[in-house]
Amino acid sequence: MSNESAVVVRLDAGVLSLTLNRPDKLNAITYPMINSLLRYLEEAAADPDVRTVLLRGAGRSFSAGDDLVSMGEVPRALSPGEHPVEAMQQLLIRRWYWLRKPTVVAIRGRCHGMAHDLALAADFRVVSKTAIMGDIRSRRALPVGSGGTFLLPWLIGLAAATKLMLTGDTIDSDEIERLGLASVVVDDDAFDDAVAALAARLAAGPTKALGILKYQMRRSLGSRLEDALELELSLLDEPVDDRREGRLSFLEGRAPSFTGR
Repeated sequence: MSNESAVVVRLDAGVLSLTLNRPDKLNAITYPMINSLLRYLEEAAADPDVRTVLLRGAGRSFSAGDDLVSMGEVPRALSPGEHPVEAMQQLLIRRWYWLRKPTVVAIRGRCHGMAHDLALAADFRVVSKTAIMGDIRSRRALPVGSGGTFLLPWLIGLAAATKLMLTGDTIDSDEIERLGLASVVVDDDAFDDAVAALAARLAAGPTKALGILKYQMRRSLGSRLEDALELELSLLDEPVDDRREGRLSFLEGRAPSFTGR
């Protein structure tokens, strides 16, 4: 399977869908796949036609995480002292986490390892009743290098995250929902429709304004109120075309029609 076919990309009505396409390997992630995702996200950030980004897996699982059999070759020469995880996995997490557009992960079946971290770094997680999540790397004494030690405690608290990460336990959809990790939980036969509906709703939103709001919230994590207020003030006059439509639609008593700009 080629690098390109291992990540299937499609843009439809503002929704950029990125599908991990190694279903026979539970969509285990390789360096060439990471390289493709990096490129697609870089292009998405600059493309005004991309209003939201959806990450999903082909077949019965989202992804089992890094391919422990073979990650493949790092697609570029590394600088002296540069670790491949820094150059690839961490760069992808950074680009995904800071993307100034809404992001959605569709979780069906297994979700572990780096794929688990990508799910945690997304804005929304649509979870099937078949989903099984968990950072199982500690079972094999494998290190975590793609953000999980920050993302999981941030989302569910230190005590719950410690239990999951140190035991390597997995959780089903009921526990995923109880811990607050799921934006929505649906039966598997309604999963694709729920994913499409949420992605379409986000793609119809004021994309640039949402990106600014997302950036403000993430930058303000762990900071003082004064720092958060200063950041908000610095972005108040950021040019956003959709703000005029938001005000006008309110005055006219109609639903807004946003361009994403």
